[in-house]
Amino acid sequence: MVEALTSNKGDLSNKDGILRKLEEKLKGKKFFLVLDDVWNEDQELWDSLRESLHKVGGLPGSVILITTRNKEVPNAARAVYIHGLEGLTPDESWDLFKHKVFLNDVSDLEEIGRRIVNKCKGVPLAINVIGCLLKSKQHSRREWEAIETSELWELPQGRNQILPSLLLSFNHLPSPSLKQCFAFCAIFPKDRVIEKDILIALWLAQGFLHIPSSETRKLTEEDIGDEICGVLLNNLFLQEDEIKKGGTLRYKMHDLVHDLAVYVSRDLLLIRDVKGQRKDGDYRHLVFTSEKDEQELLSESPEAKTFRKLRTISFEGVNSRSWWIHALYLRTLVLRSTELSEVPSAIELLKHLRFLDLSYNPIRMLPDSICKLYHLETLGLLDCKWLPKLPAKLDRLVNLRHIMTTTPMYASKGLAELKNLQTLPHLALDDGVQGWTIDELGCLHELRGEICIHRLEHVQNREQADKAALNRNDKVIKLTLTWAQNREETSQGNSDEDVLDGLQPHAGITWLELKNFYGKTFPSWLMNMTVVTSKLIGGNPKALTNLTMLKLLNCKNCRTLPTLGHLPFLKTLRLSMFDVETIGIEFYASSNPGNGSVKAFQSLRKLVISSFPRLTTWIVPSQEDASVCPCLVRLQVQDCPELKSIPALDCESLTHLELHKLSSLEFLDILKVCTGLTMLHMCGMSLLTCLPAELANYRNLQRLDIETFEKLVSLPSLQSLRSLQALRINSHALTILPDDLFHGLSSLQELTIYNCEDLERIPTSLIQCTSLKKLWIFYCEMDNAIPADLSMFRRLSDLVFSSYSVTSLRSMLEALEQLPLLRVLGIEGFRDEQQLGEYFSDMTPFLRLHSLKELRLLGWSEIRSLPEQLGLLTRITSLYIWFFEDCSFLLGLLWVNLMVIM
Repeated sequence: MVEALTSNKGDLSNKDGILRKLEEKLKGKKFFLVLDDVWNEDQELWDSLRESLHKVGGLPGSVILITTRNKEVPNAARAVYIHGLEGLTPDESWDLFKHKVFLNDVSDLEEIGRRIVNKCKGVPLAINVIGCLLKSKQHSRREWEAIETSELWELPQGRNQILPSLLLSFNHLPSPSLKQCFAFCAIFPKDRVIEKDILIALWLAQGFLHIPSSETRKLTEEDIGDEICGVLLNNLFLQEDEIKKGGTLRYKMHDLVHDLAVYVSRDLLLIRDVKGQRKDGDYRHLVFTSEKDEQELLSESPEAKTFRKLRTISFEGVNSRSWWIHALYLRTLVLRSTELSEVPSAIELLKHLRFLDLSYNPIRMLPDSICKLYHLETLGLLDCKWLPKLPAKLDRLVNLRHIMTTTPMYASKGLAELKNLQTLPHLALDDGVQGWTIDELGCLHELRGEICIHRLEHVQNREQADKAALNRNDKVIKLTLTWAQNREETSQGNSDEDVLDGLQPHAGITWLELKNFYGKTFPSWLMNMTVVTSKLIGGNPKALTNLTMLKLLNCKNCRTLPTLGHLPFLKTLRLSMFDVETIGIEFYASSNPGNGSVKAFQSLRKLVISSFPRLTTWIVPSQEDASVCPCLVRLQVQDCPELKSIPALDCESLTHLELHKLSSLEFLDILKVCTGLTMLHMCGMSLLTCLPAELANYRNLQRLDIETFEKLVSLPSLQSLRSLQALRINSHALTILPDDLFHGLSSLQELTIYNCEDLERIPTSLIQCTSLKKLWIFYCEMDNAIPADLSMFRRLSDLVFSSYSVTSLRSMLEALEQLPLLRVLGIEGFRDEQQLGEYFSDMTPFLRLHSLKELRLLGWSEIRSLPEQLGLLTRITSLYIWFFEDCSFLLGLLWVNLMVIM
């Protein structure tokens, strides 16, 4: 619980310390604690837990939810209410099975199928898994009967026992290699998201991936791993998780499937915190989840000779000593998030190491001895932010296939020697003679996935860029090319154009990102989104039709946009820092589209136009039957100070619209057609004096931000916006809000009004917003901004107001007692120390706010001290202080866990 609430393990060995931390976090709050898949029946332990939680406290209404497969647990836990999950009915189970197997009602296998389904006892996972297995048997009666009569159905269903359907499906996997690969998945903790590329690299390191001798296709071991992932997906042993940025697939495992993986690997894999596993087995793979696990192991097996059979050691989020250097036959070493700052030079002793993961550590340098690991295939350096460069003799690791990084690193010359390299690290070029050069990529024919190159200003010329031969790497799907941002331009612009012309990708690329390109025009392949697949005479041009993501960022000298509207699968387009005056027809289609109507950006879902300092005009095709951005969901236009209007795109599907710093904008035509918006953010509109009447039609709008409108003097009624949940208003010129502004806004949860110095009053209709959780009204020179009676706002958790906007401060503080859930209180407008002292002279109202955890004070520079009485607010965990010139007095406030001074 402490880990979940604080995101910090710390020292959790002392029970009293744990209870104190829990009390700090939970006192005065309701909590909802879920104990999942519990098996413990010990009455004393349950009584001890109940007693401890009573000490912690918590408001009435706190709930503990227990899930268990053991019917004795509810009695031991003294459960107040028990809800039994009975599983699916026989008819529901059969319908699910038929859907999975595609079995029709007249099949002669129905009788057998029903008997098999009955054995699954209504468990959806079991039915789905057995359905996948039977579907693979191609409706063979003999094989269905063999599965029905299997002895595995008779396995007992107690703790640490496996669903028979899962074990049956595992036993029917078609090859030992598949079974090995699945069993090895137990190395990952439960609920862990598994990156596909890392999973396959781990299998490769263990020697599980073999190319059949009869295989006629040109495959790599990684291709075999990809096929195995497909089989495990089809059998529901793996499930696809969300797609990571960049298109990397990730998997997850059902808890019961993970239990199966632990069970079938029990003789070879020891997970130190899994109860019921023998500690004295002849294990090949060790997984540690705490430092205590490591200490126990070393006390059990102090001699180095006991480590010789180990093939895998995995630490993740656990600080480790370096005893693993004695595991001389190790193939896989995982040291993720272990706070490792220095890799021991003795790592060279691990001659058989294939997989080394040092990710998420503050490493500043890798030892040269790491380059003696001649069998190394995978080197993981994800998020090693302090590591500037790869080892100088990396070219010795000729078996390297994957170098995984997320931050750019420098490399020495010799990269071309890594002929087996498939995953290229994020690399940066330099101007030194010892550094790698871009032409070395031309020798790496196995590259796939992503190429990300930084500091391209160090490419010497077009010829060197040509030799990189990116257009021949047809397995690379993502390409990021970056120049340094703050560099002298001089004649560099022409060089950028030549280099980019030589770095054209192959036609199958799906992600293209350019940053800090200083050329005045893009090369022809980018302007037309068409590349030549071969530099030989007669090479056929091919369009980049597979692009789904395109980012052209900080191209500050480019005066023309490329033609992009014809890209059929483009979903995300981000353009920033162009020297463009007009977005014209050529942006959507070629200059001569013929007699046909323009159909542009037919798949685009997100469009960002940012930092176009000279953009004045944005044109869309004028044909009646033209279609532009029909699938657009998000549109952001920002930092375009000369833009006069935003056209009415064909985007009825738009849900998010953000308009920011458009100081010359006179018309909002786009708002006439975007009636499906759920979020509208408008900021920095210097010329607009009113909001369009169409705003009343936005029945689905959930968030509305109206900020920094210099000439906006009034707002229309918002009573038709019944779905509105958040409203933010900031306008210096605003003087009046309509009386019915808040009528009907019963869904409103957040209201912020600030920097409205001329606003006369807050409409009384505010009291109708009974769902409010956040109310911030500050920097407004009005009286009675906050209602004296707060009893209708009992859900309020955040309140910020100005000291001068309430008639009676004492009455206001007493009114806060009507807010039982108030966690954040902010007070603005202290003009001097006397006024500040009056606020806190009587602390009784503050001390009655039992749920208060955060105090925000906004003062003036003349105030040089805070009242000593603040020290009585010991429940406060966060203190925010703005605009206090001398903050030396804060040293005495040691009771505050988090202090932020601004």
